[in-house]
Amino acid sequence: MQFTREINRLLFGVLLAFAVVAVAAAYWAVVGPDTIVNREDNPRLIEDEASIQRGSIVDRRGEPLVESVMDGGLLTRQYMHPEIYDAIGYFSLRYGVGGAEAAYDAILRGDDVERGVLETFSNKLLHRSQRGSDIRLTFDLEVQRAVSEAMQGQRGAVVVLAVPGGEVLALVSLPTYDPNTLDADWETLIAAEGNPFFNRVLQGRYQPGGALQTPLLAAALLSNTSLDGEVENATQPVIVDDVALTCAVRLPDVPLTLREAYGFACPQPFADLAQSLGPIAVQSTFDTFHLDEPPTLPGFVVEPVESDDSTPAPTVSPETPTEVTITTDNVLQNALGQGELTVTPMEMAVIAAAIVNDGNAPQPYTLVSIRPPDTATWTPIREVRPTIPISTTNTARQLQDLMRNTVANGAAQNAGRPNIDIGGHAALAYSGESSQAWFVGFATLGGRSGIAVAVVLENSADPGLAADIGGTALAAAHAALQQE
Repeated sequence: MQFTREINRLLFGVLLAFAVVAVAAAYWAVVGPDTIVNREDNPRLIEDEASIQRGSIVDRRGEPLVESVMDGGLLTRQYMHPEIYDAIGYFSLRYGVGGAEAAYDAILRGDDVERGVLETFSNKLLHRSQRGSDIRLTFDLEVQRAVSEAMQGQRGAVVVLAVPGGEVLALVSLPTYDPNTLDADWETLIAAEGNPFFNRVLQGRYQPGGALQTPLLAAALLSNTSLDGEVENATQPVIVDDVALTCAVRLPDVPLTLREAYGFACPQPFADLAQSLGPIAVQSTFDTFHLDEPPTLPGFVVEPVESDDSTPAPTVSPETPTEVTITTDNVLQNALGQGELTVTPMEMAVIAAAIVNDGNAPQPYTLVSIRPPDTATWTPIREVRPTIPISTTNTARQLQDLMRNTVANGAAQNAGRPNIDIGGHAALAYSGESSQAWFVGFATLGGRSGIAVAVVLENSADPGLAADIGGTALAAAHAALQQE
């Protein structure tokens, strides 16, 4: 009897072991392979990714910007022009993608290419590498180069848009990095002062300061406020939260009209204007100009992945725009650009584009066309991009004239270039103990075509330099577009 009981226990143990083995075998046969294949530490994934021949990137003229080349038996990305590194971004097997490489990753990898069952089978059988499509972007290398050189090592951002379409001709964010040496330089870059991964054009939330005088002037025009009545003490500083706001250039203590005050970006007359308009009108103006809805370029802003040795990645996620409610208590601070409201350079460039486009703001974009593998034909990207009205045609044209006068006689004179119709506004803003210099402007090309630019220089009190950089950007874009 005892022997029979032992035999039964042994039999039960053997059956239980067989059951465990059967369940494990079923798991690894049905579910297990995917869990292994999809593990981040699976070397096969890295090998497969490394074998993909990413498509090339060219500028709007077809100038090669990035190519995949064979180096020591491995496919690597070759970035050809330092002046456009910050716009193109990077590709790394260890750290992922950023910039245009991230925005159009699926296209460059070839994930969007339709392949038949037979082609897919033969590619796997013959171990053919996946190939991606080439892309043509709106960037103009010559314009980007001119802007980068004009920045002269300044920290800040410049964005240039074509009007009326919204094509991004240049996108400069400094400091930047060399994507060719990203893997080797990663540790240095993530600790670098100024965060070179931070895209200042799209992510930089800056105090607008005097740059908000343009929307306020639009409100004055709509309310039939006179621009030619003299304002006493117009050049005196305005104290906001212990910060002395001053004109963009040093002026004697003289009365100025609102028109003249705009030319020199003097805050005192605009403080009076904001008080006379009241919080409801100022709020309505900011809402009309969509100051709480900054435009962006989908996919360009990503957070770099952490390295496999757990090195922390820099935080570069865009800040969420603050919804600002204008009240009697804060109308002065926000109207003078020193309150809770912050703006991006792209946002200010779109406002300039709307002004030169008779009040209609275009939607910025960068992808022009795609060339699939093994084809010579570029396929244009056709998308409907409706403009957004922010002012009447009459108001926009009055603002154009006021901005032309600022370039001719005011603080933005450095933006002027011979034989080019340029308008703009140069101003100062303050953040903490530092100041920022702004230039927001446009150039016309004839007909309804034009160019818009926004420049912001960090830790700078030189709006003349910002205006000069803006003028250089407009002149380079003017020359590039006139050739077409």
